[in-house]
Amino acid sequence: MSHQPPHEYVDAHCHVDLFREPARLVADAAKHQVHTIAVTNAPFVFPHTEAIARGNPFVHAALGLHPELVATHGQQLGRFVELLSSTRFVGEVGLDYSTHDVELRKRQRAVFESILQHCAGARERKVITVHSRRAASDVIAALGAKLPGTVILHWFTGTLRELEHALAAGVMFSVNSAMLSGQSGQRLVRAMPRDMVLTESDGPFVGPKTAPESPTSMEGTIASLASLWGVEREEAQRTVLANFKRAIR
Repeated sequence: MSHQPPHEYVDAHCHVDLFREPARLVADAAKHQVHTIAVTNAPFVFPHTEAIARGNPFVHAALGLHPELVATHGQQLGRFVELLSSTRFVGEVGLDYSTHDVELRKRQRAVFESILQHCAGARERKVITVHSRRAASDVIAALGAKLPGTVILHWFTGTLRELEHALAAGVMFSVNSAMLSGQSGQRLVRAMPRDMVLTESDGPFVGPKTAPESPTSMEGTIASLASLWGVEREEAQRTVLANFKRAIR
């Protein structure tokens, strides 16, 4: 293995379209060599994000239908299916049980399960970044025994037992600076096998509003991860990069 320090980083979950200057952010990601999954929250957003990312070898536009938008945009599932063949990357999708509305939870599950079925039946293997707030057990159950592609649980906040079940299913995890700065998040990250960990910004939802986390923040996230792992920064960076390249193979 080369002892040259790696120059590339990974941001496995970033809401590029929600930044003030998406095109500039995409250009910066390429300039700083940050492999970025540009997630979207609804199918109607995807074509715009895909156009911005087109031709950029570091930025991958992902087709999403966020669970918190199922109530207002669930009818776009058909559009999601139409667009699915145009990208290998899917997200943000999943379940969010912040709502106590039983019918809405049921609708979220129906949409998520349909998305997973279409991903499983796709011609090319999908890379799927998944939201699981307060819903980890149902997300893992929906994934089933045979994953519909590479599945990445982003900003995982479940229990250690749920983490074990997710690992048994073969999923990966993307971790951000918010997770790495809190005790509960650190405990979860310590329990994750290092070869199943990616970094993410979840920008612009992490960090101060005036300077949210973005792909170019990944150097700091890697430093925090290296500290938690008790390794040199370059080793953590190399591990995460290798994990990402394996994830998208």
